[in-house]
Amino acid sequence: MLTRILDTSGIDMGNPEIQGELETDLRRMDRLPHNGMPENVDTYKVKVTPSIRTYMPGLHRFRFEIQYGNMKESKFEPKGEPVLSQSELLPMI
Repeated sequence: MLTRILDTSGIDMGNPEIQGELETDLRRMDRLPHNGMPENVDTYKVKVTPSIRTYMPGLHRFRFEIQYGNMKESKFEPKGEPVLSQSELLPMI
């Protein structure tokens, strides 16, 4: 099982609507098959930023930069290239 590190510094986590919608997307992200990730990784780091794509005003969607790697002595060491994803591409729950 992969450990997730979450970087939400790019969004307003003080906004309850944004926080709630991000939590929904993170539950959807937990269902990702992580196809194409490098071998022998134990962690993935997710940097969250706002998405410019949305289906309606007031609906918050996000871009996710996913970097796979390993934790070594409490430090994340990336492996491979980052993968970009958006809310719209996550599996439905």
